Amino acid sequence: MKFNQITIEDDVERLIILRKRFNLNQFQLAKELKISKSYLTKIENRSLPLSSAFIEKLNDYLKREKLLYEKNIYID
Repeated sequence: MKFNQITIEDDVERLIILRKRFNLNQFQLAKELKISKSYLTKIENRSLPLSSAFIEKLNDYLKREKLLYEKNIYID
């Protein structure tokens, strides 16, 4: 197997990669999403499915982060 042959299997794996890319632990991301750490842990362990409400919270968080990032770029 080669590096470029590695694929992201599903949304749970995508969530874990995203969390790690933002350098957040489960507690920190749960706090940002206003959910419990145990709920996030269950999702990442595939004990609970990713709900549309959870994905909406995650998308809102990403929008906020994008706005903060763009705002910081243009500060002199």
